[in-house]
Amino acid sequence: MKKHIKYLSILAISTLATACSSSQADNESKAEDQPFELSQRLKQELSLAPATLEPIQTQLQLTGKVMPYEDKQVKVSPLVDGVIEKIHANLGDFVNKGQTLAVVHSSEVADVENQTVGATSDLLSAQKNLQVQKDMYKAGLASEKDVTFAQNDVLKAQGSLKRAKEVSSIYSVKNAFYTLKAPISGYVIEKNNAISDKMSFHEGETGAFFTIADLSQIQVVANVYEADIAKVHVGSQVQVKLISYPDKVIKGVVNKMSNALDPETRTLQVRINMPNPGFLMKPEMFAQVDVSYSSSDRSIAIPSSAVIFDQNKNFVIVYKDAKHLEVREIQIAKQNSTKTYVISGLKEGENVMNKNQLLVYNALVN
Repeated sequence: MKKHIKYLSILAISTLATACSSSQADNESKAEDQPFELSQRLKQELSLAPATLEPIQTQLQLTGKVMPYEDKQVKVSPLVDGVIEKIHANLGDFVNKGQTLAVVHSSEVADVENQTVGATSDLLSAQKNLQVQKDMYKAGLASEKDVTFAQNDVLKAQGSLKRAKEVSSIYSVKNAFYTLKAPISGYVIEKNNAISDKMSFHEGETGAFFTIADLSQIQVVANVYEADIAKVHVGSQVQVKLISYPDKVIKGVVNKMSNALDPETRTLQVRINMPNPGFLMKPEMFAQVDVSYSSSDRSIAIPSSAVIFDQNKNFVIVYKDAKHLEVREIQIAKQNSTKTYVISGLKEGENVMNKNQLLVYNALVN
């Protein structure tokens, strides 16, 4: 009896194990048969790019540097000889329009003060004479011509005083001192190394004291070799990268091209005007300028960000719908930082995943 029970127990266990194994195999088979489908999160973040037939864009790499915008910089120079009393601005300072840059003592500006005083006195005398002539004319003691001459004298005196005041205003004259003021708001990008407090100077020899530039807009100046000039024109799309910010790409266009080659370097200068938010770009920073130009060849184009490189091959995820996605190997004709041109593997109009494609690739191939 005990033997029968024992055999039944073994048989039951064996049957149960077989059933479990069969159930597990069925589940695995069902899991394998179940098609891949994008998760809800991936559906929400889905980004697709169509394969389009385009002329192949090639990039020409140029070297250049950041420069102040040529129409937004001013050199500030003294207009008379004198002695520097005090320098108020230094290299790199931001100054507002009208802010004092330096105070200078000069005997020449004393003449400006005297001219203003003299012009004021002359105007008062001319006005008094005009009033006298008017009174005499009313009394029959002066002619209308005398009044007209007196009126002209007043006008001349007013003009002389106005000019004297304008000169005095330019110099900000007071007691033989005059003030050099910032003509625009901006940064001091150059300061004459030869100037210092209590230093005598001659206006024609010392040169500009300061250069002030508005850096809210800058220029990137790049050099194009003679053999590449035909590939660049005004309006060419460019991407600028700075050594200081290697991960930052700034887009722009060529705004101006020189009409003369540098005889020593055999290069032509091009200028790219760019806004400078946050004043990140500083004068004299080195820049890499990639200029895009079209060739006569056409090819299927997709964003470079959509390409997956694995095991020395290039792939994309071709999207039909959330349940129908395909890993497709492609052959590349040319590639740059933004676009990849495909020889084979894609047809015009097919959509490729442009975001989270690596997650889908790993799920499909593993």
